[in-house]
Amino acid sequence: MNNFYGFTGKIARIDLSSGSVTTITPPEEVYRKYLGGWAMGMYFLIKEGLAEPDKQALGPDNMLQLLVGPVTGIAPNPRTAIVTKSPYGFNCITFCGGQGGANLKFAGWDGLQIVGKADKPVYLAVIDDHIEIRSAEAFWGMGTEEAEIEMRKNVLAPLEVSGSTLAESDMIKKWAKLRPPRKQGIGGKRLASAWVIGPAGENGVWFANMVTEGARAHGRYGSGAVAGSKNLKGIVVRGTRGQKFADKQKFLRLMNNIQKREGKSHFWRTYGTAGASTREANIVGGYPIRNWQWESWADPKTVKTLSGPFVDQLSFARKQACPGCALHCMYPARVTSENPLLDQTITDMPDWEAMGMVGGNIGYLEATGTDPGDPYTGTFDDMTENASKTQYTTWLSDNAGMDFIEGGALVGLLMELRQRALVEPADLDGIDPGWGDLESVKAIFEKIIYRKGIGRILGKGVYETARYLSKKKDNGAIMDYCMTGKRYAQPAHGTRSNHDRNALDYVTVVRPCEHTGGGSAAFRKTPIDYEGAVEGQNLNAAINSMIYCLFASGFWGDEGNLELLKAVTGWSDFNKKALLEVGERAYALSKLFNLRSQNIKEPREEWDSPKMFPGRWFKEPLPTGPFKGKTAFDGDIARLFDESLPKYWKQRGWSPDRGIPEKEKLEKLDIAQIAEDIAAKLRS
Repeated sequence: MNNFYGFTGKIARIDLSSGSVTTITPPEEVYRKYLGGWAMGMYFLIKEGLAEPDKQALGPDNMLQLLVGPVTGIAPNPRTAIVTKSPYGFNCITFCGGQGGANLKFAGWDGLQIVGKADKPVYLAVIDDHIEIRSAEAFWGMGTEEAEIEMRKNVLAPLEVSGSTLAESDMIKKWAKLRPPRKQGIGGKRLASAWVIGPAGENGVWFANMVTEGARAHGRYGSGAVAGSKNLKGIVVRGTRGQKFADKQKFLRLMNNIQKREGKSHFWRTYGTAGASTREANIVGGYPIRNWQWESWADPKTVKTLSGPFVDQLSFARKQACPGCALHCMYPARVTSENPLLDQTITDMPDWEAMGMVGGNIGYLEATGTDPGDPYTGTFDDMTENASKTQYTTWLSDNAGMDFIEGGALVGLLMELRQRALVEPADLDGIDPGWGDLESVKAIFEKIIYRKGIGRILGKGVYETARYLSKKKDNGAIMDYCMTGKRYAQPAHGTRSNHDRNALDYVTVVRPCEHTGGGSAAFRKTPIDYEGAVEGQNLNAAINSMIYCLFASGFWGDEGNLELLKAVTGWSDFNKKALLEVGERAYALSKLFNLRSQNIKEPREEWDSPKMFPGRWFKEPLPTGPFKGKTAFDGDIARLFDESLPKYWKQRGWSPDRGIPEKEKLEKLDIAQIAEDIAAKLRS
C-alpha cells in the first residue's frame, strides 16, 4: 500500500460479472494531479477507454465509481462523488452529502470502482478492508428508504455484533428467564452508510439516481440507471479505521475555524436552500413557473406557499447535518394534509431545486382558476395544501430514486403541451395533465418509474420525450417547449433576467445544464469577466475533487482549500495555482469525454449550438416581475454563440472555432498522455 497522508492509497475494483475484488494503488503523483472525486473519476474513465462511443453506459463495460477525496473524513461538510458514463451519452458527475463519505474513508478506501453485471440483484457490503458481494433479491423492488434500512441492518462492524456486557450471572434467575441477555452489542445504532437505488433505477429510468439517508441524492445524469443495469441495488459501507494526518493539530485548528464561521450563518442554519424561494421570485426573477413560461409571479404573495418560514412552521420535524457541518441544511419534515394520500408523509422541507422543479414548475402554487399573472386569491389552507403537494412529490421522487429536476421538467413539458392542445390524453395513455393536478403528476411518475406504456419513452427524459411526441404528432413546434440544455433539463435557475444565471454559464459547463457550475457572478458582469468565470469553474471542479460541500465553500476560503489540504497531506508546496489546475484538468477531460463519447463530429453544430438550448430564453420576454420584458442576451443568440463563447474558449486555451483543448494546454496540464489522442481526433 502507498504510504502517504490524506489518502488511504487504495481504490477497490469490484467486478460483478466474475465476483472478484481487487485493489488499485495509484501513485502519489496521480493523487496530486487529481485529488479525488470529479477529477480522479474522469482520469479513470478516460484512461480505461470509456470515452469511446461503442462503450455503452448501460452495458457491463461501464464503470460506476464512488469516490472521496483527501479531506473527506474528519473534515466538515463531506461529500461523495459518483463518476460514470451517463445513459445520455455524456459524463455523469454527481455529488451527495451525508455520513457515507466519512465511512468510506474510515473503511480504508479512496473509492470503489464497479464493473460488470451480476446475474441476479446484489449489493456490496464493505466493512473496513473486507468487501462482499451479497444477494439483494429480498430488497429488489423496495423504495430507497426501506431498502436502505433493511440493508444497513446486515452490515455491522465486529464491535456492533459483540456479545452483550450483560450475562445471566449478572441477573436474578427470574429476570434472566423473562428477558435473557442477547448478543446485541451496539448493533442497534446501525452505523453503516448506504447508497441505494429505487424502482426507477431497477427499471432503467435514464434519470434515476442513487440515494442515501432517504433524501440525499446523487441527483442528476443517471447514476441509478447505471447501477440498475449492473443489478446493483446498493452499496453499504462501515468504516472503523480512522484517518491519517500529516499535521493533526493544524488540521483540527483550521477545522474549528470553519465550523465557527458556519455557525454564524443565519441563512443556512435557519432554512437551508429553502430560504431562496422568495428572493428568486420577487428580486432575482429566476423561479421556474409552468415550464418556464413565467419566472416570477405578478403577486409576490403566491410564493409564500414555499417560503422557508412558511414551510418551516408548517412541517418542521428536526434538523439533520452531514458530519462536522454547522449549517445542517437538511430538514426532515412531516406533512399534514386533509388529503390522506399526503398526510403524515415523512420527507424533507424541501430544498430549493424541489421547490422550483416539483413546485412552481408544475403549477402547484397558484390559486385554483388563476395563472401566475393574476392576483393571489387563495387562503391559508390552500397554501398548506399546495406546499404539501410539493413535499409529497419530492418524496415520490426520492423514494423511487429519481431526479426530481428532470422529472419535474418532464411533467412541466407535458402540462404545457396539453395546455396548448399539442397533445391529447390518448398520447399519454389516458392521462390528462393539468397545472397543479397532483393526481396526474402521480400517474405520470408511476408510468415513468415502472416504464409502463408511454413510460418507456418518458423514462428517457425531457428531450427524448419531446422528440418522440414531435415525430408522433408531426409537429416541430413541440420542441419549442423542451426546456433542456444539451439534452438535459434546465434546473431551477432562470437565464432571462441575468440575475440568477447568465445563459453562457449553462452553455459552458461540462456537466450539461449544471446549476452549481461556479463562476456565476463573473458571468453576470457587464462586460463578462471571462478570466473570473473560468477561474470560478476551475475552483468549483477542484472543490468537487477534494471533495466537500460546495455550499460550504464560502466558509472554507483559501484557508480551508489550501491550508487544510496541506495539514492533511503534508504537501507544503501545494498552492492555489496547483489547486486550480486540478479543476482545469477536470474541465478539459470532461469536455473531451462528452464530445468523443457521443461521436460528435461538428461541435458547433451538434453540441455547442443554439439548437441545443431553449429558444424561450431568447424569444419570449419575461411577462412579469422585476425584469419584465427581458430575454437572455437581449435576444441576440449570435452574440452568445459567435462572440462570447469563442472568447470563453480562448480564455481556457481551447480552440476558439471548435472548443477543443489545444495540445499545448493539455501538455501544460500534464494530461496529454491520456487526452491528446481524443483531442486530435476531435480537431480533425
